[in-house]
Amino acid sequence: MVERSVPEIYIDIVHEHREALWRLVDRARVAVKAGDVAGLRDTAGVIRLRIRQGEDQTIGNLAPHVADIVAELDELYDAGFPVDRPDDITGLLDAPWPTAHRKALLAAFLGRDVRHRLLLDEVAERAIAAIDTRLLRVLVCTPLGTLGRETVARILDALHRAGALDAAVVERAFTDDRYLGYAIIGQTPTGDATAPPLACAGAVRNHVDALTWRLVSAPAPADWDELPKVLVPRGLRFVRAALTWHGDERVADHLGAAELTGAECAALLDLLRDRPVEEQRRVFGWRLRAGDADALLPLFGLERAAPLLRLIRAMPVGEATRQDRAVFLAAIEDAGVDAARRLLELEPNELVSAVMGWNRAQVLKRVKHNALQGIAAFGMLPLASDETVLDRYLALRESAKKGAKLGPNRRHSHAAAIAVALDHLAQVAGVPEASRLEWDCEARIAIETPMEAEVGDYRIALRFDGADPAMTVSRAGKTLKSVPAAVRADPGYQELREHQERLRDQARRMRTGLVERLVATAGTLAPDELARLLSLPAGAAMLPALLWRDQAGVIDLLDQVDITGPVTAVHPVELHERGVLADWQAEIVRRRLRQPVKQAFRELYVLTPAEREAGDVSRRFAGQTVNGKVAGQLLSGRGWFTHGEYDDHQATRTVGDGLIAALRCDFHGYFGMGDVQVGEIRFLTGGDRDPGCYGTPTGSGSAGGTPVPLVDVPPVVFSEVMRDLDLAVSVAGAQPEEYLSPTQAASRTQVLAALIADLRLTQVTVEGHSAVVRGTRATYRVHLTSGSIHIAPAGHLCVVPASFGATAHRRLFLPFADEDRMTSIILSKVLLLAEDEKISDPSILTQLDSLTGKAAT
Repeated sequence: MVERSVPEIYIDIVHEHREALWRLVDRARVAVKAGDVAGLRDTAGVIRLRIRQGEDQTIGNLAPHVADIVAELDELYDAGFPVDRPDDITGLLDAPWPTAHRKALLAAFLGRDVRHRLLLDEVAERAIAAIDTRLLRVLVCTPLGTLGRETVARILDALHRAGALDAAVVERAFTDDRYLGYAIIGQTPTGDATAPPLACAGAVRNHVDALTWRLVSAPAPADWDELPKVLVPRGLRFVRAALTWHGDERVADHLGAAELTGAECAALLDLLRDRPVEEQRRVFGWRLRAGDADALLPLFGLERAAPLLRLIRAMPVGEATRQDRAVFLAAIEDAGVDAARRLLELEPNELVSAVMGWNRAQVLKRVKHNALQGIAAFGMLPLASDETVLDRYLALRESAKKGAKLGPNRRHSHAAAIAVALDHLAQVAGVPEASRLEWDCEARIAIETPMEAEVGDYRIALRFDGADPAMTVSRAGKTLKSVPAAVRADPGYQELREHQERLRDQARRMRTGLVERLVATAGTLAPDELARLLSLPAGAAMLPALLWRDQAGVIDLLDQVDITGPVTAVHPVELHERGVLADWQAEIVRRRLRQPVKQAFRELYVLTPAEREAGDVSRRFAGQTVNGKVAGQLLSGRGWFTHGEYDDHQATRTVGDGLIAALRCDFHGYFGMGDVQVGEIRFLTGGDRDPGCYGTPTGSGSAGGTPVPLVDVPPVVFSEVMRDLDLAVSVAGAQPEEYLSPTQAASRTQVLAALIADLRLTQVTVEGHSAVVRGTRATYRVHLTSGSIHIAPAGHLCVVPASFGATAHRRLFLPFADEDRMTSIILSKVLLLAEDEKISDPSILTQLDSLTGKAAT
């Protein structure tokens, strides 16, 4: 009887399978009485297959309702295959049905709980080492216990080396695991290579081909779920079978893509000449997957289009990659424009169509939806009659701004697609390099649009305050405080406003992109590159405020070094190593230079004694818990890719010179799904490239490679990676009050020390991570990480930014343009407490009165 707990839609199916299984039980009884061991083995195989099919058809609703049948089978197979020696693993496993008694004996042998999975991989390793071919065959065929896919593949390889691999064991292995081929050929389901194909691959394919042919040519052909997957069948007979296949289309697609020899390709061409066009197109699709579709081009009169097809097929699927426009144009010309169009009907390709401008409307729509390949194709479109290179460049920059708002990993692939599109646009414009195109377009943004306009009696002008473009409106030589409505409505004013925004965007891109990258990597500029940058208002404002090293090794500001040769942006690591960091910090403050990014006062991270002793791993931030969503966004903005909990590493970043920074973390799922506990970090070399480069991130997180001793990691690279992690931990910490970054405190100490010296604040000193301020009302200790204020001998002064600190103190000068609100607040507090006689805020004065025991005056 089928229990009522079975969903109604499966009741009949469960009933049908139970009846079939009872018939098989009867067959097993007959075999036991006759002592027919071979019959018992065959029957057990049929029973297992029937149960597996029933489970698939009923979505797991058969197994709970065959316990009575399983109990009967256990009794029959215990009688037919008695256990002689429980300590003989080969004999224990050599049974066709996993009875409860035999599973209990196996669990005892393995020392495991019978309720858990009985893993046999260790047994297999010993058998492989001993070349125990009998046990190896039994391991593949036993229904008891579990083997990993890679272990099964290694068993087949060991049997092959021992000359003991035959069809029976291969067919059993592929019957139990249809996707075993991945481990045989060393690939992942996404097509990434994990290892070279095993030595047994050729022999295994022969047996799999024979199995596949038997299954598809049987009177009742097998369905898709019964066929071995991954390994492509070989031979024209499979393509012929696909042409007459009337079942599941997936089977026809699998057979139709069979591997063919050159002679078989020619025979297939002859076979198809008189077939209907629909059938020819169908086979062409199969052969596209197989990689030899060019052999069928004569069917469509497209022989000359073979080179174009090969170019299309060589393009990575699903990735936005840089392509050579001239090569595609030459191939299209050789094929003929009409033939190229007809080929693209057979094998559509967005980018090739874009080369000719045949899909402009579709590409523009795809760009709006941030489609990566659509963005790459957008760069390849010929310019429209009313479009300039600058128009296209600005459109790509607008798309880049949208990409910055995407998810952590997606923003990287979007940025990579923008880079590809810019390269393609450079080809369309006839510019040799994308970087040159970028400089040219940025220069045109700055100089080609008028900087002034007149509206009646009013004059509108754009002027630069450093890198920031400011707009002024004047009348009769007098600058107005507000813009009259008539001026706002004038097209000339609107044009200047748009130009102002472009210049602001340019300055923002330069500061957060190029300038930050130059400092973070100690990047070098050639004289022509420097000249182009200085021609831009933003470049002319930012670059002179940085420290540079010329080819003679001189470090100074730009106007004091030799710019006839290459110049390198100085990283504070070099200033530290030369022993001149404090000198330059004091000089920057003395000159009141506001550096566009943190350079002289950049947080500096050097190896600790513990890290030197640890060798190739740093646990500096291990154990810190962060908000995964916030940390993921922060790390993504600094070039990191985040991965899943089961990847080798949960965050990786390419750091140059073949190195990848690889961070391990503990969490469930993926970054952003909850709290993340930061673990250890290593630097790897010789592994896979970091995911997401010029395409969609793979998400593998493998970053496989050899760990590099920390002492061999370039100091600039080490410092910047640690700076990334310190930022993530300090900003995204689940309990930020429990983490006080000593390096951030040291950076604020350096700024404060320079300000103290410059402003001659004799009443302020630095002790450890606190600034000690000796005011007229009290002596204060301001913590340089948290900003908390304590009054000696004891007592906490509670102030909030609304009281003071939110607005920078009038005497405060921050020597960098980076947004660092906490530094501004802390240093403003120090400066104001140094003049505590001027404090007028009632809430602060009341606290001071209470804490000092004196009435505030």
